Amino acid sequence: MIDRHTPQLRAALGFWREGRRQEAIAMFNAIIRDDANNVQSYIVPARAYAEKFEFERMEDVLARLVRRAPKHPGVHHYIGETYGMLKLPDRALAAYQLAADLPGAGPPTWMELASLYERAHRLEEAEDLIERTVRTGYSLALVWLVRGRIQRRLRRLDQAEAIFRDLIARSADDLPAAWEAWSEIALMRDAQGDYAGAVEAIEQCKEAQRRHETAHMTVSNQIHGEMRRLIDGISADDFRRWRDSAPPLEARTALLTGFPRSGTTLLEQLLDSHPALTSSEERDFIGRDLLQSVVSRRSDRNLFSALNELSDAQLATDRCRYFAAMEYFLGEPIAGRLHLDKNPAYNLTIPLVLRLFPETHLIVALRDPRDVVLSCYLRYLPLNAVSVRFLDPVRTAERYALDMSAWLKFRGLIETPWREVRYEDTVADAAGQARLALETLGLPWDDQVLGYRERLSGEKNKQVTSPSYEAVAQPIYTRAIGRWQHYEELLAPAMKTLEPFIREFGYA
Repeated sequence: MIDRHTPQLRAALGFWREGRRQEAIAMFNAIIRDDANNVQSYIVPARAYAEKFEFERMEDVLARLVRRAPKHPGVHHYIGETYGMLKLPDRALAAYQLAADLPGAGPPTWMELASLYERAHRLEEAEDLIERTVRTGYSLALVWLVRGRIQRRLRRLDQAEAIFRDLIARSADDLPAAWEAWSEIALMRDAQGDYAGAVEAIEQCKEAQRRHETAHMTVSNQIHGEMRRLIDGISADDFRRWRDSAPPLEARTALLTGFPRSGTTLLEQLLDSHPALTSSEERDFIGRDLLQSVVSRRSDRNLFSALNELSDAQLATDRCRYFAAMEYFLGEPIAGRLHLDKNPAYNLTIPLVLRLFPETHLIVALRDPRDVVLSCYLRYLPLNAVSVRFLDPVRTAERYALDMSAWLKFRGLIETPWREVRYEDTVADAAGQARLALETLGLPWDDQVLGYRERLSGEKNKQVTSPSYEAVAQPIYTRAIGRWQHYEELLAPAMKTLEPFIREFGYA
């Protein structure tokens, strides 16, 4: 197999992204037929289909590639990479393991496997693979990030920091690898009680990211403007009318949201252990695909108007596509269980959710706003329209205020069952808070809920894809509560924005 991007592939991909769907599909099929020994003839269409959540087409193309070259390690490596992009770690791991077992596999595959093993808490295997990679001289930045993380988690802190600082020294300061390394150092400093050192390190990360924020901030401003118009315009009558006019839905749905770093991952793991519930973790199908599908039906892209104009046929189509995507991500049918969509950044999309699924029950995670803002600021996140707001504490607080103001308005308008769950209360009494959340979702108590950590390790090893993957696998701890007190000077410029929410949510 050759590995080559061609003008034909670029043209077909251009058609696809312009919305010329049938032309693009026909061209992709012709390329696979005429250039069948080029691995990119399959990978480019497969990833294009994945972008639009057309997983049946994607899987068909990947299967054709495997049939063409079943023993080629590069083929399985690319497939693992594709599943990794979709945040499907189990499937990515299986593909990389298959690649690693074939003759000709090498450091790129070992590196990716080591990264997945680290996230799956298989630290000894991860270390063996990453050291094997290092011995070959392979020096991609991910090697050093993974190596440093492994050393940190094995409590070899001096070695970990040396690895991160070496990566920073060898990387241009405008590369994400350097930003991430600074974030790792900041989190280490914080854990060691060196709070000034943590601020110094994270500011190195954020300052570099701010130099690349313009395009993301433009998109973010557009989204915020549209969402503010929606928040200002919506009324209880709108929610009631949508509920009364929507076709009935047999499936049961719930949304777990709040704000990033508010404890949604811990709460989700508890609830997902209930046998009558299954959860999807941060699958941005609603906020990306369905939102675009709805607003694109109007030339002015006015979301509020588009929601009001949705027909029963459009609702049926969007609902069907949603459940098909969720079942693909889950790898199994929902099969009568309550489906919980967990996404901490979905406060602003609550009207969209309740327009499509008026029966949805809501769980909103709360945490001390000062700890939320600090936690969002004190770590690296890849730049996008949400995380671009987390590059300084003031902007982080402003984004928090937008999201939580929206929730405060929506909770006064909606009639669907909802409950706020405080992170601090969950840490103090996980069983009690899980029981209350389950009552809101219409589910009885089940003792399996308290065995959630067993599912995150051992043979079951359910993988968490959020940034909290490491913390949530540990026994519940209290050290993250009140952490903001060590950073009062850092947070001082944001306090005016946060004070109304500190009072409203009972943290004064």
